[in-house]
Amino acid sequence: MSTLLELKWMLLPFLACLVLSINHVYLGIHVIARRVIFVDLALAQIAALGATFALTLGYDPAHESLRISLFSLAFTFVGAGAFAIARMRREKVPQEAFIGIIYAAASAAAILLLSKSATGGEELKHMLVGDVLLVSWAEIRDMALLYGAIGLFHIFFRRKFLAISINPADAIATRTNVRFWDILFYMSFGVVITKSVAIVGVLLVFSYLVVPAVIAQMWAETIKGRLLLGWAGAILASTLGIAWSFYADYPTGPAIVVMLGFVLVLSSVAYYLRHAPAMGRALANVAAILLVCIGLASGAAYLRKTAPAAETGKKSDPVAVLLGELEGEDEAHQLGSLEHLGEMQDPRIVPALSAFLSRNPSDRAVEAAVAALVKQQDPKAIASLREAARQERDGFLRLSIAQAQLELGDAQGFGTLIAVLKGEGAAYARQQANDMLETRSGYRFGYDAEQTAEQNSEAVKRMEEWYETKGILSKLDPRTGKYGG
Repeated sequence: MSTLLELKWMLLPFLACLVLSINHVYLGIHVIARRVIFVDLALAQIAALGATFALTLGYDPAHESLRISLFSLAFTFVGAGAFAIARMRREKVPQEAFIGIIYAAASAAAILLLSKSATGGEELKHMLVGDVLLVSWAEIRDMALLYGAIGLFHIFFRRKFLAISINPADAIATRTNVRFWDILFYMSFGVVITKSVAIVGVLLVFSYLVVPAVIAQMWAETIKGRLLLGWAGAILASTLGIAWSFYADYPTGPAIVVMLGFVLVLSSVAYYLRHAPAMGRALANVAAILLVCIGLASGAAYLRKTAPAAETGKKSDPVAVLLGELEGEDEAHQLGSLEHLGEMQDPRIVPALSAFLSRNPSDRAVEAAVAALVKQQDPKAIASLREAARQERDGFLRLSIAQAQLELGDAQGFGTLIAVLKGEGAAYARQQANDMLETRSGYRFGYDAEQTAEQNSEAVKRMEEWYETKGILSKLDPRTGKYGG
């Protein structure tokens, strides 16, 4: 059963990456041929800037995603026009320079806008790495339809687009209106980018556009060969990245980006060895570089900083030091402290963690604090967990809070689980919430995580009736982990 759930969890991100790969590899071949490597990164950043601007105007991404997408698309069209105009027949300044300047300006503008937002850090992270983990069937369907329409458009005009990308001099000689077709190319490119950035973020969009196309350019000479090889590389890296992120508990988007980079490195090494005039010397060079990398990594690990020693003559208080880190602004230090505090037992820990949660830190910090509170096995933590459960959280984080409540004997954790099940969040989070509810309560309510909230309304109604009459009054049996009575 758990294996099936894992596969179901990985299926939606994989399908999203598959749809992205089919379209983005083709566009990436154009980007490589035009030698404007960072045009996709710049357009992606401009699309993100448009969405950020819409957020600062008060638009809600949960209920007004279409309007936010229109803002993003409008900004992208302006950028597309700018890139088309920046392409000169006789370049005194490389087009890549203009692209880099526009990218830097768009990035800085987005940071300025987010600096006035209370959740600017989280929004900036989402802009960069997206949330492919939480992609839905509806989003995949919309992507497939949109990208399919763009693909048909490019197939119909493929001769024009390939001519201005691969042989611009010949296109000019045949009196093709290069600027007009450039604008059409960049506008269609911008439509794809706008949709992609909203789901997977800037970094993954850039990686899908460039990395598979670079690998394909190394090994294939024809457009067909590059497409097939690029698709194979993108799908392989996506599969490995999603599996790695799941089993090692890493963010999915960055894991796929790293895996794409790893596949590129392997391809580059293979290409170098394949075309080296002296195979023995080439193998020695690769081995030497590998040993240097291992040595640097080992040396860096050896030079890890240790916690500062206490003042001479005074006994150190590690709990006080770790609690002091929670008062700072460095999230990395906070996360490290929370991990260590979870392994300690001290009466100061629960009040400090409760106060930390009341400051409404980032989702990562909340999850770490909740895990540390559970390990304390102190009922005094229940009040802060209930308060955290009332905040706006994603399904996975609420699931963690509910589990912590139930572990500590708080039957209101069932209410937190039902809140997850009433939403339209990730199906995997809702499936886990339903499994937890049924296991802990001993009841079956007929909930199906693959269905919509409306389709599950009757099951949710049965849950709420049970919770109000029996669940809220039930007690934890420490021997079985179930609630009853």
